[in-house]
Amino acid sequence: MGKVFLYQKVYEELLERIQNGTYPPGEKLPADEELCREFSVSAITVKKALEMLAESGCVKRVPGNGSFVRKQEKAAGEKGGKDHLLGLVLEHVSTPFGLEMMYRMDCLAKKTGYSLIVRFSYGDRERETEEIHFLMSLHVDGMIIMPCHGKNYSPAILQLYLDDFPVVLIDKKMKGIPVPSVRTDNKAATAALVRALAEDGCRRIALFTTEDTEAISVQERRNGFINEMERLGLTEAGICVLPSGGGKESLLDNHPCPEAIQAAVWFLEKGRTEMDAIIAEEYGIVPAITAAAGKVGISLDKEIRLACVDEDYLAPYGPAFLHVKQDEAAIAEKAVEVLLGRIAGGRGEEEILIVSKI
Repeated sequence: MGKVFLYQKVYEELLERIQNGTYPPGEKLPADEELCREFSVSAITVKKALEMLAESGCVKRVPGNGSFVRKQEKAAGEKGGKDHLLGLVLEHVSTPFGLEMMYRMDCLAKKTGYSLIVRFSYGDRERETEEIHFLMSLHVDGMIIMPCHGKNYSPAILQLYLDDFPVVLIDKKMKGIPVPSVRTDNKAATAALVRALAEDGCRRIALFTTEDTEAISVQERRNGFINEMERLGLTEAGICVLPSGGGKESLLDNHPCPEAIQAAVWFLEKGRTEMDAIIAEEYGIVPAITAAAGKVGISLDKEIRLACVDEDYLAPYGPAFLHVKQDEAAIAEKAVEVLLGRIAGGRGEEEILIVSKI
């Protein structure tokens, strides 16, 4: 009988556990260090055994996160020449938010043996549905989606959930439907801005937000502002709701709609003496605020402080305002990790909040 190598013994034992259900689909195998102790072998031996399991299609190796048991019917159907694809549907991206996240997801997908196919909805729900169907026609293994703003979500996303297709949402979540969601802790983001302004001596702070009151992110940031103002005993100088202007074009440039500027002008003229700071709920409405301040004759950061969620950190002049930066790298890493777990058959966490930094 030929010599049986240690890695072969470890491989066969782990394979037996997978086949008999000790490690069910989606289960994360014990850490490499734990397997080394259990089998009294070196890290190199364990690594070789896990690589053999991955090559046979029994597990999915996720760098930095471990090995996950795959659905056996999926593994059995995979052929050597099959392309491994992940889909990404984004509402839009910009330097304030989205570009870094998209690039990081592409790199992470490549490291785990996938190609990332990126599509854009431009805030149009019908377009979003079309892009989801397009990605399904390519037979992607899973999808990451940044849903369009609004009260209702695309039926296509709901159908993915009902079909138990691996999908993860970013930036938003679906009310009442347990689709995994990875997004910024929006309440904490605006609360952090309130605290920072208070530490600088501001006591009468206003919030500028959008009219999309049904969006989870808008609701959370507004609640974070209100709750922290109350907790610190500060004076709320009002909430100004700006019309978005809507449409694909509004996502592709930084020109605020005239209605938004006029609404900001009215609010500033009426409450100029009642506020010493403004928090913009997102960077996209800052151009409307700065344009309105210019019309009214207010010097931002001299007469009234301006803070916002996100900033255009790639602008030639650099960030101009106090701001919190959403951790795009962390959002990307967690979204890809959760999606790969779902592809392997696991369930995992359903709501993951990422803390942003000032």
